[in-house]
Amino acid sequence: MIILCRVNEHVAWLYHRPPSRLIDSMTQGPDWLRLLTKSENKSRGMSTGKGLRLSSIDGWSDDKLPKLVIVWSFKKISSDAFPSITRPGKFSKNRDIKAIVKRYELFLITKENNSIVPWEEYPPHAELVRMDWTDEWLAVLKEKGKRLNEKYAERPINFQLSFKNGKYLRLQYKIINYSKLPKCPDSVSQLISPNLDQLIETEFKIKKNHSNNGGPSGWYDNEMARWENKNNIKESGTLYIRKKGHDWVPYPEFGEGKQDYWSGFAIDFLMAKEIPGFEDQGGHVTGSDHRLNFASIQSSPDEIESKLSEKKSLFSRIKNLFSSN
Repeated sequence: MIILCRVNEHVAWLYHRPPSRLIDSMTQGPDWLRLLTKSENKSRGMSTGKGLRLSSIDGWSDDKLPKLVIVWSFKKISSDAFPSITRPGKFSKNRDIKAIVKRYELFLITKENNSIVPWEEYPPHAELVRMDWTDEWLAVLKEKGKRLNEKYAERPINFQLSFKNGKYLRLQYKIINYSKLPKCPDSVSQLISPNLDQLIETEFKIKKNHSNNGGPSGWYDNEMARWENKNNIKESGTLYIRKKGHDWVPYPEFGEGKQDYWSGFAIDFLMAKEIPGFEDQGGHVTGSDHRLNFASIQSSPDEIESKLSEKKSLFSRIKNLFSSN
C-alpha cells in the first residue's frame, strides 16, 4: 500500500500539474512567459525588516514594465560599523562578510496593478535630476513626496524622502513591506523555480590580499574591514561560491567586492552564470538586472504534447494494473 500511495501521488502530480507554457492559455490570462523581458533582484538580511530601497524612478516607468522582482533573503555575517574617515562624526555601513542564500520570493509589477506612486509634481523628473540640491529644494521635495505617498497610500512602492545624489537631486523609490507586492503568476514561478531552488543554501565569501599596502591577506572578515576603513583602501578581491554539497569555487572575474553590500551583486552574478533564461545586463540598465529569455527554457509544443501523452499513458497503465488486482 505504501508503494501504491507513492505511485498515485506521483502520477497525480504528473497528470494534474500542466506544463507552465500551457497555463496562461488555459486560464485565458496574459502570456507572461512572452511578455516578461526584465527582472530585478533585491536582497535583504534575514534579521532585517521587510523594507527595501529601490532604484531611481527611471527604473519603474511604464516603459520598464512589466517586471519580475525577485527578493532574496540571506543569512549574513556583517562587519561592525566603524568611525568614518571621510565624514567626521559619522559611521560606516555594516559591510557584508559572508552570506548564505535562505529563500527567495517572486513578484510581478505591471502598469495595470497600480503598485507605484507616480510623480505628479513640478519639476518633472528629467529636469529635477539635473538640478543642484539646496536646503530649500530638499524641504520642498520632502513635502511633495509626503503628499503623494499619502494620496496613493494603498500603493506599496512609494517615494523615499531623501533627495541627494552627490551634488544633484534625485527621486528614488522604496517599499515599506515587500510582501504586499503583487505575486508572480504560476506560469512563471513553475517554470523558473526548479532552477532557482538550486541556489538555496549557496554560500558567498570574499578573499582579499592587501599585503602590497602592508595590510592583511585572506578571507574577508571584521578585522580586514576595520583595516580597509582605517586606511580608506578597498579592493574587490576574489569571490568564492559554495553551492550546497559542493566545494568552494573562485570567481576572479567578479568585480563588485568593493561594495558594502556585495552579496546582492553576487547573486546577480551567479544567476547570469547558472540560471537559464536570465541573461546578464552588466549593471548598465536602470531598474533591470537580467534580460529574461524564457523561450530558452521552455519545451516546444511537440515536446509538451509528447510529455502529456506519456504521463496519460503511464497513469492508464498503473490504473489498469491495480484494477486487475
